[in-house]
Amino acid sequence: MDPESESRAEGVHKFGSWALNNLQEGSLGLLTFREALQAFQPVLATESDSQLDLEALHYTGSRYQPGAGPEAAAGLKSADDAEPGGLNIEMNSEQHDLRENVLAKAPLRLYDCENEVLKDQQTYLQETGHTIPPYLVVSQVWGEIKHQMILPTIEWPVAISDPAKWDTILAYCKAGKRVKWMWMDAICINQSNSPEADEEKAVEIPKMNHYYRGATACLVVPSNYLNFPLAHAQLVDLSCDIMDVNASVQDNALRIWESIAVLDAVIGDEWFWRVWTYQEFLLPNKHILPDGQELRVDLLRRLLDWYHKILRNGSLKKPQGGTDYNFIHPGKELVISAPRNWQTRNLRFQMKEELEQNGHVNLISLIWQISHRQSMYPVDRLLGLYGLLSDEEKVPINPSEASDRNSSTAALESMWERMMAKAIMSGRVWPLLHDSPEPDAVDGKHWMPHITAPNLWNERFPGAALAGLHPETLHHHNQKDMKIADDGLHIAVRFVGCVMGMSINIGDGGGEMNKITFCTWFLTANGCNTDPIIQQLQHGLATSDMVASNEIQGSQEALFAALHASSYSELMGEMNFGRKLTYGNEIMGWNKRVLCFQIEGHRTPFVVLAWIHCSSPPKMGDCWIVDVTSEPAQTVRRWIVVNKVGPKTFRKIGTVRAWQPIGAILNQSSVRIILD
Repeated sequence: MDPESESRAEGVHKFGSWALNNLQEGSLGLLTFREALQAFQPVLATESDSQLDLEALHYTGSRYQPGAGPEAAAGLKSADDAEPGGLNIEMNSEQHDLRENVLAKAPLRLYDCENEVLKDQQTYLQETGHTIPPYLVVSQVWGEIKHQMILPTIEWPVAISDPAKWDTILAYCKAGKRVKWMWMDAICINQSNSPEADEEKAVEIPKMNHYYRGATACLVVPSNYLNFPLAHAQLVDLSCDIMDVNASVQDNALRIWESIAVLDAVIGDEWFWRVWTYQEFLLPNKHILPDGQELRVDLLRRLLDWYHKILRNGSLKKPQGGTDYNFIHPGKELVISAPRNWQTRNLRFQMKEELEQNGHVNLISLIWQISHRQSMYPVDRLLGLYGLLSDEEKVPINPSEASDRNSSTAALESMWERMMAKAIMSGRVWPLLHDSPEPDAVDGKHWMPHITAPNLWNERFPGAALAGLHPETLHHHNQKDMKIADDGLHIAVRFVGCVMGMSINIGDGGGEMNKITFCTWFLTANGCNTDPIIQQLQHGLATSDMVASNEIQGSQEALFAALHASSYSELMGEMNFGRKLTYGNEIMGWNKRVLCFQIEGHRTPFVVLAWIHCSSPPKMGDCWIVDVTSEPAQTVRRWIVVNKVGPKTFRKIGTVRAWQPIGAILNQSSVRIILD
């Protein structure tokens, strides 16, 4: 290191008290630092400590284990023993494989709409020449159950809020004989209260992927099924007449403004807010409403984005005579304050694109996506997603879990722990690289992302946005031996650096973004390497919908210049980035901290923007940035932030975007630790 850089780096360790005093006067005490430089010396498990005398919870890949459920047990049976549907036909191996493939995807039962009869698999396959017939799948929201409907040939009562909904479904199917065969969970899966029904559900739930993707279309019966189709048609017209042709917002202000109520009613329907309907939204190729029009979820999503944009940029304001909405605030930073309906992530199509590309969706992405959706029973938060998961993420469903109908979270947590153990023990470390720790977990399980943690707002920690997904980490692996024990996850990691300075917890909004900008300027001026955080802020500008595409480069250059301003007053003259950064990827949201950390063998500190759980601030001197992968360090996309809580034990408190140039200069050797 050159003498000038060495002097600047030494200065960083001496300005801690000065920084705190001055920032308290001008910026609410944004930064704190360790008083003096300490050696880069984490207390770690030695090689001899790696063989710990603890009982490990190893995930086994066997096809059947005691208590694994009927689906796994069935896998041990030969095809000749099983004979699904009672078919006893002599065939060669190719025909046998073809038949097995058909039977694996064939619904257990289908409803014959022409004759209003429920038929089992053997019966309808015999009628259709042992091929799966074209069938309609139904996605419904029954609402409050007020009736137990008795239907001919169905051996269990069908729970329903209004029998007229069933009449609506049948009317659609019978009109012009458009639908012969129909599948609906309430009538095609045994709903009785019996062990046989529980076992059937445990087998059928993982097959939702086949059933919904194999259907010709999905008939959506919303909660407000009488008024929904007309409101949806009005929104389609609004899109065609104005949004899609870029018509003047000002010239159509009254129509656009009054349509807010229509859009709010449509996207507020319970069909969009139940856990079970999410896979029914993603899996089918086409969605139809009871009046025959196609449900345009993609159009609804674009309308939401459009309304956010024209309200933010001031194009749309309340016209004379317009309705008063208590959740619409044109021109303000928070233009829409609706608690849930107007969250654009609810209609996010990235999940559908991932599903079509890969055949499945990442589990933790799904958990975050449906965190604001409702389910009657806790275990449904996983069961309702099974049709979207890959086989490598699924675990066998026990019949007791499939039938768990109480408010306890025991079944949910049992399934979740088995799924996380399966992922980790196969070498996949994505569960560690998302922002979803559970601060109240029992000792030894803090490393495990919690099933309830990704909620947008956590009542125990007001204002804490706990959702942070990083899809770029989904393929990260650690091929070293790992073990799950009572005291935590035993894993080999690489230490990136020791945290020596941090900002206060920073929230969301333009004012909070200005705090990040100020911290970055201050640390730049005092000799820190702020390239990592500057690049992240520039990426935020590039992804913000408040920055036009032709203004991105200019905005990034202006930000860089501001962060290298020679004085505080010069910086303040350029502090116009807050609102733009508020809507940037990996910048928006709560629970951010600017971290200053030191790499072994390098005295100049680096500065990053990390996500840190608000209940677990960094412990100065005992806080580390860690790489949990075994991949080449310069290819890693995300690190975790941990506090040391024992001689060999560390607790995850957050994550941070990796910076490839740092990976290129890291010590590549790994050491074994315990993640609590």
